[in-house]
Amino acid sequence: MLRKTFGPLAKEVFRFVAFISLIMLTQMPCLMAAGVSNNETPAFDPNNMDLSIHPGDDFYQYVNGGWIEKNPVPSDKTEYNEFKIVEDRTDEQVRKLVEQASNNTSAKIVSLDWKIGRFYSIGMDTNFINRQGIEPLQGELKLIDNMTTAADVQRVSTQLLSFYIIDPLFSFYASPDSKNSKVMIATLYQSGLSLPDRDYYLRKDNESTKTREDYLKFVTRMFVLLGDSQNASIDAQTIMRMETRLANASFTNVENRDAVKTYHRMTLTELEDLAPEFNWTELFQDVDHPDIKEINVNQPAFVKELGKMMETESVGDWKTFLCWKLISATAPYLSSEFENESFDFYGRKLNGQEQMEPRWKRVLKTENAFLGEPMGQLYIQQYFDPSSKAKMKDMVKNLKRAFRARLQNLTWMENATKVKALEKLESMDVQVGYPEEWQNYSGLEIKNDSYVMNVLRAGKFQFDHGYSGLDKAGKPVNRDTWFAPPQDVNAYAYFEMNAIFFPAGILQPPFFNAKADDAINYGAIGAVIGHEMTHGFDDQGRKFDKNGNLTDWWTEQDGSNFNNSTKVLVGQYDKFEALPGLYVNGNLTLGENIADMGGLTTAYYAYHLAQPNETKKIDGFTAEQRFFLGNAQMWRENIRNESLRTKVLTNPHSPCKFRIGGVVFNMPEFYLAFSEIKPGDKQYRPEEERPVIW
Repeated sequence: MLRKTFGPLAKEVFRFVAFISLIMLTQMPCLMAAGVSNNETPAFDPNNMDLSIHPGDDFYQYVNGGWIEKNPVPSDKTEYNEFKIVEDRTDEQVRKLVEQASNNTSAKIVSLDWKIGRFYSIGMDTNFINRQGIEPLQGELKLIDNMTTAADVQRVSTQLLSFYIIDPLFSFYASPDSKNSKVMIATLYQSGLSLPDRDYYLRKDNESTKTREDYLKFVTRMFVLLGDSQNASIDAQTIMRMETRLANASFTNVENRDAVKTYHRMTLTELEDLAPEFNWTELFQDVDHPDIKEINVNQPAFVKELGKMMETESVGDWKTFLCWKLISATAPYLSSEFENESFDFYGRKLNGQEQMEPRWKRVLKTENAFLGEPMGQLYIQQYFDPSSKAKMKDMVKNLKRAFRARLQNLTWMENATKVKALEKLESMDVQVGYPEEWQNYSGLEIKNDSYVMNVLRAGKFQFDHGYSGLDKAGKPVNRDTWFAPPQDVNAYAYFEMNAIFFPAGILQPPFFNAKADDAINYGAIGAVIGHEMTHGFDDQGRKFDKNGNLTDWWTEQDGSNFNNSTKVLVGQYDKFEALPGLYVNGNLTLGENIADMGGLTTAYYAYHLAQPNETKKIDGFTAEQRFFLGNAQMWRENIRNESLRTKVLTNPHSPCKFRIGGVVFNMPEFYLAFSEIKPGDKQYRPEEERPVIW
């Protein structure tokens, strides 16, 4: 996920949904943005460049230096880039739709419009929220306080789990079975940590030590707000000790990328043998799914350790732990004192954000997490050009042609593997704009009682009936399911479905510009389509066959050749220094780096299929040069050091500047386009050091 959200709403339930906030492409000049005029959106503005930089020394800065100088990070953001700009524009559009629903006094109570409007209006009523304070959660707090046995701990933690946003011990959801991709399977995934990643608890460097100190102060202040001033510091130490124990049992973020290592299908009996301290039968009953018979346990060692903790940790410490999980997850939806403390740590300390976004944006993002699809229906009706779907699919066909040719001409792959790779490419499903089948939200309950309870009820609906809802466990996979709302400025691939998705929200300038020349568009959105296709053949995607099943369809030699090439790529990215002494993790970012490189290469040849003889210069640049300029401008960004650090340590995507320099200097086509780049330039890479993957 390119832009990971830290804090209470951070939730990764589908390990192999390869989310990327990238760009969308079309070769059709008549494809308009989703309700946005392109009249004042230049395809490429040379004023955003820094021509004092030699392109061979820093191509990213050469293309984007002028823009970077003129666009500092706003005080309410952790980063500023084209994605944030388009998100802001889209948020304003959705805001109008939601406010119309909120002001619609004739809407029938419990209708979808009424639910959208009420969720938003109650979330915006800060006076009401501040008057309530912690009162809306008294029922849950009392349940925690009344625990006396380990069985109580399990029962209450399960209730908190069913609110979706809390995950006190682990995540529990349904996803396609990786080895039987036509069927959904119940899935257990490690959780229980409040810092962004398990290594935040374990690293010994000064920055990590400081983060843990800040975290302890944050937890202490939150317990003081709960009225426990006397024991707040002790409670914070308890939280740190228990979360550190969970961290020690957790997979690393690199291990969690491994599709094979995180697949452990178990029967109920096998799960009971793994962690007998849990009453799993009772847990399934408590979440209203007693019929669950098989479970994919992503991290068995974590579940085993969690079972031991149920026996060795006191009920009193579990009370403290579950109280913390409840209050830390719900703080953004409580009175301002709780929300401010949560922001101070997750926004300011971890990501350098100076102030909160406006209230309406915060509420809109929360509502989008739970009611994104029905809000998306309104967005589609108002802003999306239906003809875009057909045009996008035509464009994807052109990218497939280029990818097919690349596959057929690979010199390192044997024919037996090529045949299956080509079959997978041809079978790849492409979804554009919005789902053909909308989810039914009639069971979602919204009330006038409190903002936080509406969030928890919406979470409960998501837990039961959302795209990963447990009601889908054991049932056939619905290939019409989407995993992001239509207004999302994003694109993603799903391995088990062998499918790629392009929501309507990204069909806007500058990702696609209807007035741009093909070279710019292919370099931008074309690279995204190619990126998503390549995900099906990255270091994890390649482990899935044309039907989305986790199986090895490669010859031994081809697998070895692939791995040798990716090792070179890992080594290259390991040397990229994001901040002094902080380097990119080439193994963590490998899948995205492969997709970036394969996507841009495929888009280049797709462009030449569409425009084989383009010779006209624009702004003094050839078509081939504009192709690379169009790609590089999509990644221009200013980012706060705190946010950059957090991303480098946790995000499977490389920082933006390395998504340019790390890719183009591996492409021989780039050197042909910019012939002035020569050996001796700072970023020049000798031909023998450039890996050839796709």
